[in-house]
Amino acid sequence: MRTAGPEERQALADMQEVRFSLMRIGANSPVRLRDHLEENSPAWRILSQLRPVPDYAMRRAVVVSWIDAALDKLEAHAAGPPGSAAVASTPEPQPRETSLRFLTEAGITRAQEFLQQVREQPDAGRTPPKDLLYGDRCSRALDRADIKVAPATFATRREAGEYLSRVLRPVRRRVMNHAGVWSWLGMYYFAGIAPQTLSPNNMTLIVESGEDTSNASRSEQQTYRHYLWGSWRLYEQHGEQAAFLLAQPIASWDDLSQRTFGSRRIFSSKGIVQVMLRLYTAGTRKKRGYARSPGGLRHLVRVLRQLELTHDVYGMEPDAVLSTLPDAFRRWEAG
Repeated sequence: MRTAGPEERQALADMQEVRFSLMRIGANSPVRLRDHLEENSPAWRILSQLRPVPDYAMRRAVVVSWIDAALDKLEAHAAGPPGSAAVASTPEPQPRETSLRFLTEAGITRAQEFLQQVREQPDAGRTPPKDLLYGDRCSRALDRADIKVAPATFATRREAGEYLSRVLRPVRRRVMNHAGVWSWLGMYYFAGIAPQTLSPNNMTLIVESGEDTSNASRSEQQTYRHYLWGSWRLYEQHGEQAAFLLAQPIASWDDLSQRTFGSRRIFSSKGIVQVMLRLYTAGTRKKRGYARSPGGLRHLVRVLRQLELTHDVYGMEPDAVLSTLPDAFRRWEAG
């Protein structure tokens, strides 16, 4: 294998630095690559060999995947002599890929402390500490070294659900209720999923174990509201029948999302989820006043609680549910 020349090593260093900056929380999306690389620089020329560098902004995930493709080509030749100045001067990049891990009880406590620190000091470092992600006290490797994840940003639930469905398919049943796995994933993808301002609630990023405690129901609620677990299960269980919810930002938490992900019975019912979307959404929009109006979403939740006393409402098909609802809901279906 030939040794990379100075220009290739410089291109490698520049692209690693750009990738590192794009993976930081708060990085712009979409991204205009010309704002990050000097035109006709070594990195620019190598990227241009793959495809023309556009003058317009692109989604951050697309830019990162493009840089990854260029890095794959360069890294085969970029070993160079030890102590290469160009490589040694760059920030340490995130690992390109790592085997799936899970947080221990100590790790979950450490994650809670990290989230508390981010809430109190939002402008301080927002990268989870390495001992939390990879230290033996806080995390353990799943005994499936072939299951690997790579750094990414997920703009929508569909992006997260589609990726995780593919990666986790061989261990799907094993990780479904594994609080440690989903808590580790929440920390591993923190930079790509966490909103800039964190709420006082940790449930969307970590899951506390409910085993052998009195908090099993709380743990279940945390799981359904977890950004990644919820996106994964929504994609796998409902697919494109929940296209509206899948297209929403992964951290979206409006009334429709809260009612869907906040109730195991609603989330698990294909009929109810489809009814909610048929009544209260139109294309890519939510209908005006859908939450509080008569026949609206909150009214629906109250009616469902009454109907479940006499009907297997969560097991019904959508049309059967609609035919059982009072007349106040008809205008929403028509409108």
